[in-house]
Amino acid sequence: MILRPVQLLFLITAIIAAGAVGAQPTVTQKVAAIQVCPGAFPTDLTARDCSYTTRQRTLDFVSSSVSDQSLLGALVFGFGAQVIKSPPEWGRNWDGYGRRVGSRYSQAIGKGAAQYVFGLMLKDDPRFLAYHSDAAVLARHRDAVCALAARMSIGAQESCVNPSAESLDAFAHDGWKRFDHAWFDVVTVRRSSVQGHGHRIPAISRFAAELGGAYAGFPWYPGAENSAGKVGQRAAGALGTAVLSSFYCEYKPEITNVLGALFRRGSQPKSGTGGNQ
Repeated sequence: MILRPVQLLFLITAIIAAGAVGAQPTVTQKVAAIQVCPGAFPTDLTARDCSYTTRQRTLDFVSSSVSDQSLLGALVFGFGAQVIKSPPEWGRNWDGYGRRVGSRYSQAIGKGAAQYVFGLMLKDDPRFLAYHSDAAVLARHRDAVCALAARMSIGAQESCVNPSAESLDAFAHDGWKRFDHAWFDVVTVRRSSVQGHGHRIPAISRFAAELGGAYAGFPWYPGAENSAGKVGQRAAGALGTAVLSSFYCEYKPEITNVLGALFRRGSQPKSGTGGNQ
């Protein structure tokens, strides 16, 4: 087939234009910031600010330490202490029950107030966050994917920015890392930040809270219960609740699945596959 001059000119122009387009440099796009706020669903795209604001801190203090929720806890745990007669100096009567409830309610207020004051000064975020919802962990996993893709030369460089080859370790031993993360979340807290990945600092506000709560019962307890050893035991017991809360946050999907199997309910996705605290 013989091309006419007009057709030939059109074909040459098309070839030159296609070459010019292909020669344009590829624009590298940065990955969008990973943002998972404590308490938010992992795929919640509406989360724009993960800061632990003064208003949130105040509401948490009031709801957990002053409100009827705290009073109900004092009534329940006071009843348990009444059953086992702790401390033994208080009898199993209404006066003894009132002392047990009053001491626990005072401890809840003292604990909440200490955490509120120290947290306000340090601007920390004491909320627990599961391993697979931690912004720092998500960033390491993203970098690991980028590094692996770069090694395999499958063209992921356009969507990743300087991934670290060492970040491939993010895939190793996730089970143990989740266990370590639960403990780490007890003894450290994050700095409050918009992106939710504020750097870690010692959980000073949490430790101050446990000591504040332990000493808040000082006016209630008999002298034998106010020794340094007894106060330390009360503080350690209160810290134990923080440990349980952290591990529940981390292993909530597994716990839900076990309970679901026992009561024949539906299963929950495992951590990192859409489930959250």
